Amino acid sequence: MGVMDFFLGKSRDGPERAGAASVPMATTPVHKPFSISAKFDSLRLRTGRNGKIMMDVGVTNISPHKQLVSVDVSLPQRSNVGFDVNCNQNYVEKRVGEIMPGSTSTFSVPIFANNLTREGSYTVEINAFSHYLDYRKVLSQMRKKIALRAVSGTRRD
Repeated sequence: MGVMDFFLGKSRDGPERAGAASVPMATTPVHKPFSISAKFDSLRLRTGRNGKIMMDVGVTNISPHKQLVSVDVSLPQRSNVGFDVNCNQNYVEKRVGEIMPGSTSTFSVPIFANNLTREGSYTVEINAFSHYLDYRKVLSQMRKKIALRAVSGTRRD
């Protein structure tokens, strides 16, 4: 046992750290490591000046290993629907962190419409990535597409 091993918590025949988690980190690609869920806080996005809707994205780890996860959400380009008020940004990346087996991590993403947004259906694409050691190396990826419906923002009372 060397001097650095003493400071890092390694022993001659034990685990690397005394308090190490009992669930190992994923080191090989898994075919389907996640279950992706998404829901909107209302059924439709209203076009026009104050068109905003919140989308809740949930990622559940269904593999037997803990996963280092990031999620990308994207909207069609030149659709006048976006993640900012001006509808210029149509790509968002969220670094979720480590998810234990069977656990779920949820986050919210705002989606905006403006005066140029047309009525219709828009495809929202959600990509979940499993990483190895840091966010530069990808082990596995899952993709889910959902439809967002936009309706006219004018009220007819």
